[in-house]
Amino acid sequence: MRTAVVLWALLLTVTLGGAQATRPQRTVLHAPVAGPEWPAPPSQTRIRFLRSITPAAVRGKPSFLGRIGRVLFGKGEEPQMTQPYGVAAGPDGRIYVADTFGHAIHVYDLESPDYSSIKVDGESLIGVGTAKGLLFVTDSVSGRLMCLDRRGRTVWTRGPKDGFARPTGLAVGVDRLYVVDTLQHRIVTVSFTGEILGTFGAHGSGAGQLNFPTNVTQGADGHVFVTDSMNFRVQVFDRDGRFLRTFGQLGDGSGDLDKPKGVAVDSEGHVYVVEGLHDVVQIFDARGTLLLSFGESGSRDGQFWLPTGIAIVNDIIYVSDSANRRIQLFEYVKETR
Repeated sequence: MRTAVVLWALLLTVTLGGAQATRPQRTVLHAPVAGPEWPAPPSQTRIRFLRSITPAAVRGKPSFLGRIGRVLFGKGEEPQMTQPYGVAAGPDGRIYVADTFGHAIHVYDLESPDYSSIKVDGESLIGVGTAKGLLFVTDSVSGRLMCLDRRGRTVWTRGPKDGFARPTGLAVGVDRLYVVDTLQHRIVTVSFTGEILGTFGAHGSGAGQLNFPTNVTQGADGHVFVTDSMNFRVQVFDRDGRFLRTFGQLGDGSGDLDKPKGVAVDSEGHVYVVEGLHDVVQIFDARGTLLLSFGESGSRDGQFWLPTGIAIVNDIIYVSDSANRRIQLFEYVKETR
């Protein structure tokens, strides 16, 4: 009976002609139509919305036969991101997204286009990074930093026995990882082979001290930027953890930090800080002066609902729009003279 139904489906596809299996068109970074830009005209555009990505947006809609197959053989629902947080763009052009409660790393190849996912044995995935053909991901609940190969097989794991309590954000440096340990109020440096190299930071509110930090990034100059969440500021260190400066304060005005999340740096050294409570991304110069902000609350293009992680590669900005279950892409437009 099942064979007969499948044959009927095949015959129907041929008869309908227009119901051939659809192939997704080649996907590019830039949006095909004009999207939001910041600041508003007539000022020169500095941030331009490009597109949003989800599994369905990249894979394309399933073909007619694919939908029949799901009904007949129970292949389950279409994949989706449950709560994207950490995001990283690798040298291979792929985008990696840690799904906090989806127990997976979502992998997007926008050039093919292609989508896949890597199941991860974790309870609360937060940070993700890639280097030397490896993936690094933090599981905050179990207190683990995991190194995986591209198939998701474990290469090494570091956890509570190695001093971790609540690893969250991570950044990939030239020769090391910077891992935020939120409950220990410090940054742990780890080699790509899993060796604990050192730590910096201690609980407090003074210079170089941290109070429940959450995210970290490293700029091209080697400086390390840490969102010091409960001190409502960003602290800057050199690559070895020596304190350099700080900026930010508690408030709900422009340039203030109420619930700072992800942090990233563009090619000109501008610092981008995700403000999770107010659904915006604020851009500061290297000394902490506010230059611009973009986004607002909502679900349309360029709007956010509880944004979290951010990454910047080649001045393409990737923002985890967590409650909207998508990654939004923007472009930093350099000033023209």
